[in-house]
Amino acid sequence: MELKEGLEFYRKCLEHCDMVIANLYNSDLPKERKQALIDRQLDTRNMLKKRIEIIEELLR
Repeated sequence: MELKEGLEFYRKCLEHCDMVIANLYNSDLPKERKQALIDRQLDTRNMLKKRIEIIEELLR
């Protein structure tokens, strides 16, 4: 049960991460600052994706 709850949590985090990235692309921030923030969010997104894959593998 804990793995399934964790999987749902990370999936929601991934959805929110995607929303943040989309909002950053459409923001009026200076180009360099915007790109730095997007890069950090993409790093976070990749970490979340890896955790989701690990949990999905454990649930098989």
